[in-house]
Amino acid sequence: MKRAYRELPYRKGVAFIVFQKRRFLLVQKPEWPDHYWKFPQGGMNDGESELDTARRELIEEIGTDKFKIHGLSVHTNQYDWDEQSIELAGLRWRGQIQKFVLVEFLGTEEDLKIDRKELKNYKWVEFNDLKKHIDHKFPLFTGYWKTIRNVLKEYKEFF
Repeated sequence: MKRAYRELPYRKGVAFIVFQKRRFLLVQKPEWPDHYWKFPQGGMNDGESELDTARRELIEEIGTDKFKIHGLSVHTNQYDWDEQSIELAGLRWRGQIQKFVLVEFLGTEEDLKIDRKELKNYKWVEFNDLKKHIDHKFPLFTGYWKTIRNVLKEYKEFF
């Protein structure tokens, strides 16, 4: 990473661990390969709280407000972007620091209205299959599975 890029701040973001019973909602961004999945996520606007970000982004990405936010995790994940990603972001950030919000989906499959400009695809994954879907050896996913595992332990009473 170029020296000047190292002095850029991290973008603040929130990832949403969306569950219904013992299954979890995973999504793909349009630019990702077909085997890359993550939890829905979004960047925080200035003056916005993590929970406000969760409400706004979830309605934008999944097209419904049929969910309940259970809490903000103490765990975070921080990672650096490659130079191309930094440049695509307008040289504003060097990477991202994510907080995690636990969200229970209260609707049905018909309630999900995915914004295809934001997301390529979504799927529900059983608790025991999470790791094989989100533990990728790719720089932008560095530390992601470890953080998810810690968040799930923090909220184990829900699963």
